[in-house]
Amino acid sequence: MKWLLPLVLTAAFSASLPAWEITGTGDLGRLPGGGFVRRAELTDNGVSAQLTAIVFSSKSYSLRVVDSSSPGNTKVAAALPEAGCVAGVNGSYFQADYRPVGLMVAGGQEIHPFEQARLLAGILTARGAKLEIVRSSKFSKSPDIREAVQCGPMLVDGEHPTTGLNSGRSARRTIVATDGHGRWALIYLTSVTLADAARILTTPGAIGDWLPSTALNLDGGSSSGLWAATSPAPVSLPEFGHVRNYIGIVPR
Repeated sequence: MKWLLPLVLTAAFSASLPAWEITGTGDLGRLPGGGFVRRAELTDNGVSAQLTAIVFSSKSYSLRVVDSSSPGNTKVAAALPEAGCVAGVNGSYFQADYRPVGLMVAGGQEIHPFEQARLLAGILTARGAKLEIVRSSKFSKSPDIREAVQCGPMLVDGEHPTTGLNSGRSARRTIVATDGHGRWALIYLTSVTLADAARILTTPGAIGDWLPSTALNLDGGSSSGLWAATSPAPVSLPEFGHVRNYIGIVPR
């Protein structure tokens, strides 16, 4: 998805809305290193959604931001294994000419600097062995950052859906979430609004036996894609378009 600001944070959202109902769950396979891919089917007032999550521990996996060697020509299912990753999703926003939007660091190299913009609310970072999602307003640059992408909006903060999320525009969503204690998920959601994405993430059982304390929206729409080298068969949800970067995981 190209860099778009309209309609993202315009409509009011009530955190008191009831959670989505889970109608089915199942694991799609295991990953080298102990992670797995989980799927959940959900419904709310006749609207259905499907969540696919790469679930892993930061103790067992490191994070890798993969910069496309040929932006506009590569796909998640080809770029991630080529970079040595066992699973991952598409990454952050980009311009029409595939220049990154917001902070992007890959392998310790800053590809694009930090930006201040309302939509770019959070940053996924890897500092040494530590993975974290931090608000852009609280971010401090340091030389130990080896991987980072800046994106937004924040969907979950303090275990609760963020207020003010758009509830009128549906699209495929890509999300990164953590419980703040080492459990992580890279998530692909079928077409829902940002407000509904936050409600789904905070529905008990959607991701598994934990709820995210923090969740950051990544690039979505035609950019949303997920690939995982699961056994007995890979999981592939290809993006419709092409993207600039990807977020992958590698066993430690």
